[in-house]
Amino acid sequence: MTYLDYRKAFDTVAHQRLIKKLQQIGFGGNLIKWLSSFLTDRSMRVTINGSRSLWVNVLSSVPQGSVLGPLLFLLFVNDLPDWIKTNIRMFAGDTKIWTIISGVNDSEALQQDLDSLNRWSEEWLLRFNPNKCKVMHIRHQFPTKYTIRQDDKDWTLQEVEEERDLGIITTADFYRASAY
Repeated sequence: MTYLDYRKAFDTVAHQRLIKKLQQIGFGGNLIKWLSSFLTDRSMRVTINGSRSLWVNVLSSVPQGSVLGPLLFLLFVNDLPDWIKTNIRMFAGDTKIWTIISGVNDSEALQQDLDSLNRWSEEWLLRFNPNKCKVMHIRHQFPTKYTIRQDDKDWTLQEVEEERDLGIITTADFYRASAY
C-alpha cells in the first residue's frame, strides 16, 4: 500500500489548468466566466503583529475556507483514478494506491501506477511531497522498492509499519483487489 501526499495541494492548483479541466468535464459559458472571476485577479497580503506585507497576486490555489474551494479541488483531481490500474482511495491532498502483491508482476503494476501518477502530476503541476510519501507492506515478504520522480530525482518511498490512514479500506476492497 502506498501513501502519497501532494505538496500544499490546495495552494498549488494552477488557476488556468483548473479552468481547462473544468471545461474538459463540461463546464462552460457563464459558469466558466464566473469561476474564472472567482479564481483570478486575486491578491493577498500578510499581517503579523500589526505589520503588513506588500500585496501580491495569487496565481494558484483554490480558496480555502470557502464552500467552492474543496469542490474545485475535487474536480481538479477527479480523473486520477483513470490514470491507474490498481486500487485507489483519495482524501483531500492524500492519495493511497494498493494491490495485493503475489509476485513480481503485481509489484511492477504498482510501480507503473506510481509512474502514471508522476506523469499526471507533471501535466497538472500538482507535485508530490516525497518526504511524506510512504509504502507499507502488509503480509508479504517480497523484496520490493517503489519510487516516485520529483525534481528530476527518483525518490524511494520510505517503508513504514504503520501510517495514519484517512481513508478506510474495507475487506471488500481487498477482495476486489485480489480479483485483479
